[in-house]
Amino acid sequence: MLPVGYLPCTQDPPEGRNMARVLDEIMVEAQAAEASGWDGCFITEHHQQPDGYLPNPLLIAALVGMKTQRIKVGTCVLLLPLHHPVHVAEDCAVIDLATKGRLVLSVGVGYQPPDFDVFEIPIAERARRTEEALEVVRLGWKGERFSFTGTHFHLKDALVSPKPYQRPGPPIWMAAWTPPGLRRAARIADGWITDPVQSLPVIRGFAERYRSEAAKLGRKPFICLMRDAVIAGSMEQAEAQSAPTMVTHRFYFTYGAYVPDDYLKDVHRAEDLTFRIAAKDRLVVGSPGDCLGQLLRWKEEIRPDYLIIRVRQPGGPPHERALEAIRNFGESVIPRL
Repeated sequence: MLPVGYLPCTQDPPEGRNMARVLDEIMVEAQAAEASGWDGCFITEHHQQPDGYLPNPLLIAALVGMKTQRIKVGTCVLLLPLHHPVHVAEDCAVIDLATKGRLVLSVGVGYQPPDFDVFEIPIAERARRTEEALEVVRLGWKGERFSFTGTHFHLKDALVSPKPYQRPGPPIWMAAWTPPGLRRAARIADGWITDPVQSLPVIRGFAERYRSEAAKLGRKPFICLMRDAVIAGSMEQAEAQSAPTMVTHRFYFTYGAYVPDDYLKDVHRAEDLTFRIAAKDRLVVGSPGDCLGQLLRWKEEIRPDYLIIRVRQPGGPPHERALEAIRNFGESVIPRL
């Protein structure tokens, strides 16, 4: 059975006035996912967002860990170049101990300038900072004093305490959607996380490239497939409820995140991106049965080791409908993957 993680919404548009409620809903949704057979709950990171985007993925992952007993908790993703690696190593070790080895650290290099500007970190340095930081994190998790000299970090006789529960440390997955990023994930991470944006043929090409790079290095590949889903009673109901997801994907298109493919030949502006275009081999949509059929194709084509599903965007669906989707997916889809 393919393990499935849940990615909750951490925003409250338009002004972020009810963030305490957002935190409560994340905890309830994580508990519902655990009770329904999901395998994990993962938190993302951005900064300087006007809708109150929760900026603390490790902290929230720890809170989820304290409200659950079984599921993995982690980030998807932590923007590693924005953080000092000793802090990351220490925080991860504490969370991993508190959850008895349930932490997954997923990282990314970042791509939005406001995330970097507020911390006065040049975005051009993000890749090298990430590579150095991962090296420091892994050295720290050994629980021995170490020194490190790089371009961005210089440590002498450093010690990370306590050691994490998992040995040699929590798994580190890396998000990537460019050829250099795929090579980096194969070279220095324990797994690669796909983006939720590209179509199946594009992701298949990415997966082939990632596996090829891992094979060259003698490393075992691990693919975490991430998808956005609109789960309803039928395909028609899913289309009627798709507006929040389409707002998110039109933002991605405007930002230049979409890789051109045959599905997009008539899409020249964000307004041209309709639900029916996005639903074809990109989103997971419809009834639980529809979603199962689509995901079985993704499973056959991509051969992922893990799946992360996002059912709730900043604009909806409401919390109660998200809970219904979580339970229906957990009961009807996950056991058949």
